[in-house]
Amino acid sequence: MMRREFMDELGALLGGLPDKERLDILADYTEHFLMGVKQGKSEHEIAESLGNPRLLAKELLAGYRIDQAESNASVGNMTRAVIATISLGFFNVVFVLGPFMGLIGILMACYAISLSLLVAPFGIYLQYGVPAPSHERLLLLFGSLTSLGLGGMLGVGLLRLTKWLYRQFLRYLQFNVQLIRGK
Repeated sequence: MMRREFMDELGALLGGLPDKERLDILADYTEHFLMGVKQGKSEHEIAESLGNPRLLAKELLAGYRIDQAESNASVGNMTRAVIATISLGFFNVVFVLGPFMGLIGILMACYAISLSLLVAPFGIYLQYGVPAPSHERLLLLFGSLTSLGLGGMLGVGLLRLTKWLYRQFLRYLQFNVQLIRGK
């Protein structure tokens, strides 16, 4: 494969990146070809040493998506980073998608518990009304306050846990990409 073919294929495969990022990457690889030619290598040898443009583009896209998820934390960015990492191979379907889906499921269940604890007192009052005897009223009041407190504390703890898990999962994705690159 010659330089022009390599660069055209790589450029087409990096079409999902913003133009500035894509042009910077292409400029780096053009410079790599120029340096190799100065050292007496043929364009074919240089292209072979760089590897398959498809795999290279997948690695670059995965790296870009991970960096994007680091700089702008959101569910969408994390999902795009996971999908880009999964595209690197079947190995990643098991070792990236499985833990990601497991974490999402556990977090959703915990958020549902927190929300249930926060909403439960209102449901009790709406269904049963305010009981007449004073000891039942106090029991219902303290039970409701306990439920609200537990739900609120669990919610705050879950928000912090979610942020921490987000950062740790990004680190795991970076490690996974480096493992595939062989570094």
